[in-house]
Amino acid sequence: MATERYSEAHRRSLLMKTIKIVYFKPKPEYFEHYVEALKKSSPESYVFTRDDEVIEIWLQPSVEKLAEQQSKALDWLDDHRYMLKEYPPEVGHTRPYTAFGEQEPSYVTEQN
Repeated sequence: MATERYSEAHRRSLLMKTIKIVYFKPKPEYFEHYVEALKKSSPESYVFTRDDEVIEIWLQPSVEKLAEQQSKALDWLDDHRYMLKEYPPEVGHTRPYTAFGEQEPSYVTEQN
C-alpha cells in the first residue's frame, strides 16, 4: 500500500486536504468577460475552460480553509449570476463538487 511509506502525521495531513471544483456555464456573450472576472477575483484558484464551461478548482490544506472563503465566493457569484446559463433547475447556476485527499502525486511527496 502506497501510504505505508508515510508517517501517520503525513497521512492525517493529506486526508485533510480538500479540493473544490465548480463548473460554470457562462452565456456566450459573457464568456470571456466571466473568465477574466473570475481570474481577477480568485488568484489562488485554478481556472480552466472546456467547450462552453468554465471550471474553477481550489486546492486547500483543510476543509476549514475552504469554508473561510465560501461567503466571499457566494457574494461574488451573486454579483455575476446574470452572466451564467442555468444548468437544469435542480442544479442551478453552478455544479460544485468537494472531495477530500486520499493520495498526493509522487512528484509532490518526493519534493517534501
